[in-house]
Amino acid sequence: MMRVLVTGAAGQDGAYLCRDLLAAGCEVHAGLRPGWPEESLWRLRELGLLGQPRLQPIALDVRDAAACSAAVEQSQPQQLFHLAAVSSVAQALADPLAAIASNGDGTLHLLEALRRHAPDARFVLASSAEIFVPRHGVVDESCALQARHPYALSKLLAHAAVRCYRDSYGLHASAAILFNHESPLRGSAFVTRKIAAAAARRAAGDTAVLLLGNLDAQRDFGYAPDYVAGLRALAALERPDDLVFASGHGASIRAFATLAYAAAGIALDWHGRGRDEYAMDRSNGQRCIAVDPALLRPVDAPALRGDATRARRKLGLANSVDLAGLAALLVEAERRRLGSPSA
Repeated sequence: MMRVLVTGAAGQDGAYLCRDLLAAGCEVHAGLRPGWPEESLWRLRELGLLGQPRLQPIALDVRDAAACSAAVEQSQPQQLFHLAAVSSVAQALADPLAAIASNGDGTLHLLEALRRHAPDARFVLASSAEIFVPRHGVVDESCALQARHPYALSKLLAHAAVRCYRDSYGLHASAAILFNHESPLRGSAFVTRKIAAAAARRAAGDTAVLLLGNLDAQRDFGYAPDYVAGLRALAALERPDDLVFASGHGASIRAFATLAYAAAGIALDWHGRGRDEYAMDRSNGQRCIAVDPALLRPVDAPALRGDATRARRKLGLANSVDLAGLAALLVEAERRRLGSPSA
């Protein structure tokens, strides 16, 4: 029975990864923040994983080097997936030192723990496309590295640590360079979840206006379970590697919102430009979405899409859900949570 340690096990990717590992017969040590509240386990609960005998929750703060060392020494994992992180650009902007401690230092603590206690284990980091300089709007593994904001800086430190421990100590350490990936288990602070929840509420009769930031911001949206399957395939490679995980297609926040509201049975008409732009329900003329200048970032990511050619070839990475299907999945999940019938 393979022993696997997953940090950030209560997050979107962590929950799906625990599900897949358990289905494969693994013993999963699920790293959770010390003193985790019961409500933080909602994803594991929705997937029916709580109480499974081969899922062993452990308290693990990756900012604590001693705790990381103890967790690795005690669990002796054959694979370690490092998903715990400050994952919000806004949160990192508000507290950059906390983001660096969690994302950068936490990665170093785990790599050092593996070097000392489980040097044959395979390590996979959830890295980020935010650390790359695009070439003609596209990011692949050969693009230059750059940190435009504190979140990118924290992930760049983590990414560099993986390369360092791979080259200096021979660890089987890989990085999955992740573009945006969504699912019904997305956290409520993420824009796709906010949009899907607002669309579901609107369909149920709520007339509140959804406030968003930059509607022109372009993202490459993938489906989280596809990328989680890729993480496992990355750990299984004979030689470690750093690979881009992306759909290859860019879409604006406006486009995602249009698809999400359509999935809830609401056709949107867009009016105005920039900070004055808003969307109206075509059927009744009610305003549904508006721009809140306070939500505009001082530095927003450029229009990016990823080139996952190498990951498709080496890992079999696939896009099983298109953008419209992804929006529909998120809206349907929100309608279930509201107790609403399907559209």
